[in-house]
Amino acid sequence: MSDSNQAQIDLWNGRVGEKFVALQASLDLMFAHASAALQARVGPVAGQHVLDVGCGTGATCTLWLADGAQVTGLDVSAPMLAVAAEQMGGQAKWVQADASVWQSETPFDLVVSQFGLMFFADPDRAFANIAANLCTGGRLVFSCWREEAHNQWVTLPMDAVRELLPTTSPLTTTTTTTTTTTTTTTVPGPFALADRERLAGILARAGFTQLVFTALDFPLCLTRDGGVEAAVRLILQIGPSASALAETSKAVRVTAAERLRLAFAAHDKDGSVALGGAIWLVEAIKAG
Repeated sequence: MSDSNQAQIDLWNGRVGEKFVALQASLDLMFAHASAALQARVGPVAGQHVLDVGCGTGATCTLWLADGAQVTGLDVSAPMLAVAAEQMGGQAKWVQADASVWQSETPFDLVVSQFGLMFFADPDRAFANIAANLCTGGRLVFSCWREEAHNQWVTLPMDAVRELLPTTSPLTTTTTTTTTTTTTTTVPGPFALADRERLAGILARAGFTQLVFTALDFPLCLTRDGGVEAAVRLILQIGPSASALAETSKAVRVTAAERLRLAFAAHDKDGSVALGGAIWLVEAIKAG
């Protein structure tokens, strides 16, 4: 594994990976629209050798398996891969490794990823290595978040709790729904690939061509039947607002929960709470 990615590797093998395992059902629901869009973009995969990078607990792997692909699921998170292996057994090959350095013995026809490529300390190196695992003419298809300002599931909770955060927190200056500027970041994390031009440069330098970027806005469902209370419980565990509140006092978190209840109330439709999500669907071909 790459030393440069060690901080992320530790997170996904520790509290973050364990949290995602515990929240698997909720996260699969949240990303259902994005998964369907990714599947449609990928198209038929029967008979293809598919590498799913950042496969997590395997939700997207089930899509490629159902369509007749030979699937390898690659992730750094042992807890998440354990769930994937338990649920799908030997239907796929499961590899715990860092995608920025791992090499397959045989090239793949397709590399696909849902929100799994934004966590590299050196994305140029990582995408070059991903290209090395593809056959010439092979495809890379993935999804990643667009700017935070376009993602209501981030901005609405952050706007609700911002006044409660320490002024020294970098998240107190995160782009909000009311600002006109867009914050971009190159730090490994959910929004590291949000800048289209930067991402296009990374892909081109890695040897990819025929780049296609499709902006997709979709409803990100926080809960289907639990209403505001379930949505608040989830958002207090994942996303930038949860990270910002993690080191605050219990009293602050109680106040934050109340503010989130008020913010989510308008989005409760008979127990279902959904906020806007915004992603890039990206396609590329490995040049010869």
